[in-house]
Amino acid sequence: MRRHRLAVAAAALCFQTGAPAQAEMSDKDAAVAALALLGVAALAHNRHHCREGYAPQGGDRMAEFERGYRDGVHGHAYTSHGSTVDYAEGYRAGDRERENSMAHRRNTTAASKALPMANQGCARIVAQNFAVGTHQVHIIRARSPAKHEWQIEAAVGHSHMVCRMRDSGEVIEVRGGRL
Repeated sequence: MRRHRLAVAAAALCFQTGAPAQAEMSDKDAAVAALALLGVAALAHNRHHCREGYAPQGGDRMAEFERGYRDGVHGHAYTSHGSTVDYAEGYRAGDRERENSMAHRRNTTAASKALPMANQGCARIVAQNFAVGTHQVHIIRARSPAKHEWQIEAAVGHSHMVCRMRDSGEVIEVRGGRL
């Protein structure tokens, strides 16, 4: 719902002119409106990729950030030739996302330690909190402080949350931060 409102607001801004609305737009106006909508959608979609306090400003800087992010997330070597601050930030974010998404391979005890119902419950609540799909939530760590109870650390981009869950998937407590 949040993204839908953002898209509607972006569309309103894109199509807003001083003259009354017209049924026809020139190809150039339609292209500008479409690019503006895509830019707003891309910024909203990738907001978790940037660490707190950093956000690329402008199209060229965003493109450099995305290039670095793609290189980092796919495990490509860091390109220092012609590198910019935005590329470096994007690479760092992509590399971190790759680490999070592969945590289950590196540490087989994290996701497999907690029962599937507890992992799924935590993933759902974290996804709902960050307005993303559960496929973007990565289980990083899990431990059992008491019988039938789990503490599960989950990550979305650079943001982390800890869920206290029952074996059944019931949420006991959710907080921001790490285990």
